[in-house]
Amino acid sequence: MSDRDKELIRRLRSTVQVPPTARRDFLKMFGGAAALAMAGPALTGPAFADEAAMPAFDTIPDAWKGEGEVVVVTWGGIGTDMQRKAWFEPFEELCGIKVVEAIGPDPAKLKAMVDTNTVSWDVTQIGRGTMIELMRQGDYLEAIDYDLVEDGVTDDFRSEYGLDIVAFAQMLAYRTDVWDSAPTGWVDFFDTAKFPGGRSLPIATKGNIPELVGALIADGVAPGDTYPIDIDRAIAKLTEIKPEIVKWWEAGAQHMQLLLDNEAPFVTAWNGRIKAAKDEGHPVELIWDGGMVLNNAWLIPKGAPNLSNAQKFTAFSSSAIAQARYSALLPYGFTNVDSAKYLPDDILVHLPTAPENYAKMVPYQYQWWADNRPEVIEKFNEMMLS
Repeated sequence: MSDRDKELIRRLRSTVQVPPTARRDFLKMFGGAAALAMAGPALTGPAFADEAAMPAFDTIPDAWKGEGEVVVVTWGGIGTDMQRKAWFEPFEELCGIKVVEAIGPDPAKLKAMVDTNTVSWDVTQIGRGTMIELMRQGDYLEAIDYDLVEDGVTDDFRSEYGLDIVAFAQMLAYRTDVWDSAPTGWVDFFDTAKFPGGRSLPIATKGNIPELVGALIADGVAPGDTYPIDIDRAIAKLTEIKPEIVKWWEAGAQHMQLLLDNEAPFVTAWNGRIKAAKDEGHPVELIWDGGMVLNNAWLIPKGAPNLSNAQKFTAFSSSAIAQARYSALLPYGFTNVDSAKYLPDDILVHLPTAPENYAKMVPYQYQWWADNRPEVIEKFNEMMLS
C-alpha cells in the first residue's frame, strides 16, 4: 500500500467517536452491539466544506425567535464543526438564542437525568433506534412541536419524539480499475463470474447492519418489497456469497482499507468515506441502487430546562436552508426535501437524500430492526459457524 493510501486510511480513521465513558454506559443500557447500530457511523472529515455554497437566510418566522440559551449535545469533531457553521451561528444571530455546546450524546446519562429530575440538556443528537429504546423504557422524551417545523420535512424524517437532521448511507462501492464494465447493483455483487474478486460485507454484531436487504434484492425482491425482511431467505442468499467474503468488516476503516488495497474490489461502505477517497483521486465509485439510508435525529429530554428554545432550535436546524447549509459542508443528506433547490448539482449528486439518489435507495426501518435484531444476529451467527 502506498504512503498516500496509508495517509488516507489514517484520515478516515480520525472520525467522531463516542467518548469512552458514554460508550460503556450506552452498551450497558442498550445491550452491546445493538446500541452501536443505533448511533450510526461516525462522520468523516470534510469532503465538501464549501462555505461559498451555503445558502443564506433571508428571513425567519417570528416563532423561531426568542432569548436565553439552548444546550445542544452532539458527537463533537468535524460533524459539530460543520453544524456550528451551518446551524449554531446563524441560529444565534437570527433567533437571539445562545447555543451552549456539549459533547457526548449518552442515552444512559439522559435517562439518569430524567429519573432524578436533574436534566441539563435541551437537545441531543442520537440515532432513531436509540429513541425507540428510550420510549420502550419510560417517559424520557418530549414530543416534537411540529407546528414550528417546515412542511418540507416529510414523514420519512418525522417521528413523535425525534426529528431527523442528517441522513447517511450504507451502500455498494467498487474499484473502477478492475473490470471492463461497471457493476450496477446487488445482482452484480453476487455475480462473481462476471465480476471476480474478493467481497466484503458488514458483520451482524458490534453494532453493524448486515446486508439482508441487499441479499433480498440480489435474490429478486423489489427494493420496495424488502420489508418486512424475510430473514431466512436473506441469510440463505448471504450463504451463497460467504466463500467470496475476504473479511466481514466491523468498522468503516476496514472496508476502506480492503477496497484501497484491492483485496476486496467490491464492498459495502458509507457514502462519506467513498466521497473522501474519490476526492483523493482513488479509482472508486459507489452505487446508489439498493443502498440503505439511515438517520440521526434531534431528541429533547423530558423536562428540558429550555424547552421552548429547544423546539425553536430543532425547527430552525431542520429548515430547508439550514439543511442545505450542512449538506454543502459534508456529503450527508438533508432531511427537508425543499433543501434540494438551494444546492448546486455538483453537490446534490453526492447526497443520499437528493431526489434522484433517494428514489433508488431503501430507508432503514428502525422499528423493524428494533423488534427483530436479536433473531437476525442469532441466524447470522449460525451462518458464520456453518
